[in-house]
Amino acid sequence: MADNKKNPTIPAKRLTVAREYLYANLLFWGFLAILAVISFFTCGGVWDDVTSGVMEFIFVILGGGFTLVSMLDYLYEKHMSDSIREAGKS
Repeated sequence: MADNKKNPTIPAKRLTVAREYLYANLLFWGFLAILAVISFFTCGGVWDDVTSGVMEFIFVILGGGFTLVSMLDYLYEKHMSDSIREAGKS
């Protein structure tokens, strides 16, 4: 009969919090790049004032806002998780 011993499993490496936020931002900025290409061709495939405004909205407002909120959330999580653990111990 086959050996029924279980193989020891190697625990998966967990990403650090900073890497998780970095990967989330890279994924979102990649999505924005694809959205910008689609928007360029939807606006007629010419670079005019409308296309320029759409690209500014996509990259400055959406991209910048997402990055800013990610950084603030990272800082909150980094500093508040330590104080929550300390408060729970007492």
